Amino acid sequence: MPNEEVLVEILECEQNTQIAHLILNSPETLNSLTLNMVNLISDLLDAWEKDPQIKMILISGSGEKAFCAGGDIRALYESMCDENGPIFAEEFFESEYRLDYRLHNYPKPIISILDGIVMGGGAGLMFASSYKITTERTRFAMPEIGVGLFPDVGFTHEIKKLPEGLGLYIMLTATNLNAADTAFCKLTNSSLNSNDFDEFYTDIKQLAWVDNHDENIKLLDSLINQKKYLTNTQSFPKSKIKEELSTIQKLTKGDDLVTVVKNIFSYDTEDEWYAKGKQTIKNGSPTSAHLIWLQCQNSPKLNLKEVFLFELNLAIQITRQGDFKEGVRALIIDKDNTPDWKFNSIENVSQDWVKEHIKLAWENNPLEDL
Repeated sequence: MPNEEVLVEILECEQNTQIAHLILNSPETLNSLTLNMVNLISDLLDAWEKDPQIKMILISGSGEKAFCAGGDIRALYESMCDENGPIFAEEFFESEYRLDYRLHNYPKPIISILDGIVMGGGAGLMFASSYKITTERTRFAMPEIGVGLFPDVGFTHEIKKLPEGLGLYIMLTATNLNAADTAFCKLTNSSLNSNDFDEFYTDIKQLAWVDNHDENIKLLDSLINQKKYLTNTQSFPKSKIKEELSTIQKLTKGDDLVTVVKNIFSYDTEDEWYAKGKQTIKNGSPTSAHLIWLQCQNSPKLNLKEVFLFELNLAIQITRQGDFKEGVRALIIDKDNTPDWKFNSIENVSQDWVKEHIKLAWENNPLEDL
């Protein structure tokens, strides 16, 4: 089935147990999620939950470039251009968030192999996984500020788990994190050299998996932390986030967004890593920056369900307000890289405008039944 967007492989393991291997199969779009893929995965999860032989779900991406780089952004753009309004965009975000929430609460372990780019919709799959495995090619980021969106797919729930100030910084600057960075931030569990994939798949088939979620995670963790695998991850790049955390925390200290952004821009350094972050803020949507600040303020107050209710409302409002549509046009469709944002600076964004994005988008949030 070479043209299928989602491939399925059932791994036969010891004592008549199985692992369902789900492969995102759209390498030409960096395995970005379409609505069809979301619905297919949801249907598969329904079937696998009822199958007593299947003990775990493994998710990976086709090719060497990406696990999953996002959602179907062109389809979202076309929806926002529709004279009837962004009806498809509303359906997509609702379906995607339902899938993410389902994965967070799935009774069987969800294992993600995060080889390559992990952004947007891929990050949502990552956050929701029970066990996350990085490689030397892992590149995780939340770059939504660049297209006028906000870091969604449950990231509001992750912010409070990160070292203080770090969530705000990586969202504002779209900073890329490698395997060591994500491990330091406790976003991921372990690493595997991509050269060891074949051996890893052979090894997991030689184990007898059980009906207990936590026991299966322990079995997997014990396997992947064997010396033969650990030795081949020693050459992975070190964590820049770990090195720079104290500086990041100083820069992100402030009672308001404008103060934090001034701190970041005034930091005198020749380090290109910081220069890229400054450029991202400069080019990004000022509205998105304020929504990111709002996420950080709300993160400690919201449980997982409330996060997805909050994010869906925000996502729908932003599809109706213009900056997301303009950002996609400029960076993805026309590629002129000159978005005409509603506000020309973070300082000029009014709080009334920010409040427009948290007004109820409908009489009842479609995710109330989660």
